[in-house]
Amino acid sequence: MLKSLKTVVIPRPRISDQIGDELKGLILRGDLKRGVKLPTEEQLATQLKVSKVSVREALRNLETEGLIEKRRGMHGGSFVAHPGSEKMGEWVVNYFRVGMITPEELVDFRTTLEPALVALAVERRTDKDLQAIKALIDEIDQGVGRGKLNTHKAVEFHRLIGEACHNRLISMVMEALVKVFEEILAKVPRTIEDAKYDLDHCKKIYQTLVQRKKVKAQDLMVEHFEILAKIIERGKKVGTKKSKEPVRLVRAGRERGDDSELHFERRKNH
Repeated sequence: MLKSLKTVVIPRPRISDQIGDELKGLILRGDLKRGVKLPTEEQLATQLKVSKVSVREALRNLETEGLIEKRRGMHGGSFVAHPGSEKMGEWVVNYFRVGMITPEELVDFRTTLEPALVALAVERRTDKDLQAIKALIDEIDQGVGRGKLNTHKAVEFHRLIGEACHNRLISMVMEALVKVFEEILAKVPRTIEDAKYDLDHCKKIYQTLVQRKKVKAQDLMVEHFEILAKIIERGKKVGTKKSKEPVRLVRAGRERGDDSELHFERRKNH
């Protein structure tokens, strides 16, 4: 009965994984505090009696997990860190960039999530939260008044709503979503009218926070994402139309008669 086990190969854990697990345990147990500088790769290799290659791979994996950070310079090296929202943001952005998450899926997720968050923010917001949100709205208002679009500030409003929930996990999730949505909106053609609509909704949502009107806040947030979905869909149609325009090879600076590089550009049909 056990003869079949003769063909089973049980993989041995890699040295780098064992090193990483040991260091990870020290960090998670608090034996290695945040900001502590780890020994050099050579020192660790000597102390653990392993190769520098195995140590280097272990440290690289810990850095990917956000448990250590590499610093350059004279006083650089590997330092103990705590996983932060920036790593979560990078993961979400990378998933979006490689096409594993679509803008529509992100809008759908936020449509489900943020009405619940704004209701929580209505309950938990402080005067300090209201001041921060109002200051941001005033900045957006000034920019729109000058005919300028500011994608960063437009999505920052939602991050502040998350902060007003006073829950660290919510703050981390919203930080990640803000990063990826800033990248999405940067590629979507938006008009000043879109910005004015967005600003108007921000003002209305702010008032529901002030007046603690939970249901109204949720309704406004749902409506906001319904419009956002339409703006993204409109942007896709514009992008599809552009992609169908013929492409030709032209010489940059041809009007100057120089030998500038050749590059591709789209020729518009008139």
